[in-house]
Amino acid sequence: MALENRGIPTIVICTEPFLNSAYRHASVFGRKGFQPLGIPHPLGGITPEAVSQRAAELHQQIINALTTGE
Repeated sequence: MALENRGIPTIVICTEPFLNSAYRHASVFGRKGFQPLGIPHPLGGITPEAVSQRAAELHQQIINALTTGE
């Protein structure tokens, strides 16, 4: 949130069970419209290939969030 508050576009990616926490943190730091990106839980215990696949699925959402705010 400190980066966002300085005008530096930032993406928060977290597993879905932690999205509520990400929204709360954003609100506390004055970024109520901030939109974290959720990925399926868990990350621990899965293969690096599976992590790469999840990241690839978010690729366009990350670009959109950084360039258009959507």
